[in-house]
Amino acid sequence: MPTMPSKGRLTSRRAANALLSCAVLGAIAWTATGCSNSGPIENRGGIPVAPKQQSIRHVFVITMENKSFKDTFGTSKQAPDLQAMAKQGALLTQYYGTGHVSLDNYVAMMSGQPSTKETQSDCVQGFNDVVADGWDAANPKVLKAKNGMGCVYPKEVKTFVNQLDEVRLTWKGYMGDMGNDPTREAATCGHPKIGAIDNTHSAQAPTADVPQGDQYATRHNPFMYFHSIIDDQAYCNSHDVNLEANLQKDLRSIDTTPNFAFITPNLCDDGHDGDGTGAQPCANGDKGGLTSVNAFLKKWVPIIQASPAYQKDGLVIINFDESADMVPAGKSESGGVTTITLNLPGESCCGQQVGPNVKRPDDAIIPVSAKLAYKLHYQGVGGDRTGALLLSKFIKPGTVSETPYNHYSLLKSLENIFQTREYLGYADNKNLAPFDSDVFINLQ
Repeated sequence: MPTMPSKGRLTSRRAANALLSCAVLGAIAWTATGCSNSGPIENRGGIPVAPKQQSIRHVFVITMENKSFKDTFGTSKQAPDLQAMAKQGALLTQYYGTGHVSLDNYVAMMSGQPSTKETQSDCVQGFNDVVADGWDAANPKVLKAKNGMGCVYPKEVKTFVNQLDEVRLTWKGYMGDMGNDPTREAATCGHPKIGAIDNTHSAQAPTADVPQGDQYATRHNPFMYFHSIIDDQAYCNSHDVNLEANLQKDLRSIDTTPNFAFITPNLCDDGHDGDGTGAQPCANGDKGGLTSVNAFLKKWVPIIQASPAYQKDGLVIINFDESADMVPAGKSESGGVTTITLNLPGESCCGQQVGPNVKRPDDAIIPVSAKLAYKLHYQGVGGDRTGALLLSKFIKPGTVSETPYNHYSLLKSLENIFQTREYLGYADNKNLAPFDSDVFINLQ
């Protein structure tokens, strides 16, 4: 949205040395397949087995913020390493967000549920419950929200990670900066109380008490918006954790690496804040924009690629919640409040439906402070074109796919990989393409 004022150890010394070597090589060479065996996998009897999508057993999704395909993978000079990575994996040139301005995209990725009037504006008016008003007649897996309102879905709305639990696979959400300021949010399962105002919409600059600052944003943590997760405190605490304190530790062995990891950098590292030049820096003084996106990926992708889990059967997916294709359309003053109008094109793909809770075109007001508000004019239902990048030994380097995909396609693809028992929400559409042979060229 617009910028606002654990366990386990390495199994052997050889594994430790391999992990270190691959991390160094990955940082230097930026190869998606370095230190990995890209040949056929073997079964326990030593007989080669042709790999399939289900050969992928560890998926790492890294979601960045508010960037357009033409900038990220085209003209921008701020992301040279990311652009180089595109040559090492599969670049999805026609990948689209499913909404504006942030939260509804994250909800779509993990549940298949479409926008509500509140999630499309990041629930700035409160961390409020979605009150169920039945299921949509057009798609009985899509919940109708009473009056189209609400943020936190009732227990009957299932998520992808609930599906993983059902098939006895593991997951974790790794959240940048979560809990840096414990007076702001907890270090695990960090969210406001139901009905309260979310204080994480703006980044917190470093202070004497919080020397690193706190740039965590609840709205970029999709798991906090489902009662099926947050109502079990112990469960939520063990699955939704601080990124910096946990990810590298968990990557040390296959046994401690979750089958599915959802990684959300802080508001600067994900490119939401800052302009990438330093002229309008993040709260912590970093440049932000694609410059910080690039720095985050340059650090963390080689660490992930060096892990035993990735080396064996891993897949990294780098996507963006929505495009930055917002068109300024004027500014007005009234009662001491400046209102900036932004037109959101909302281009989409894949026959995306609006859903039962919002309409298009539509308008919404997002109050930023006592003196500033944004008026958002939603033209289309989508989140515009962002592109996405996939890295794996199961992908031929330099692959380019022009197949239209969106966040619902991502969800459907994850459900295929992990063989869940059903497709959720708008992922349950026979005409929606999941990632297929155009992406996983090294698979059957």
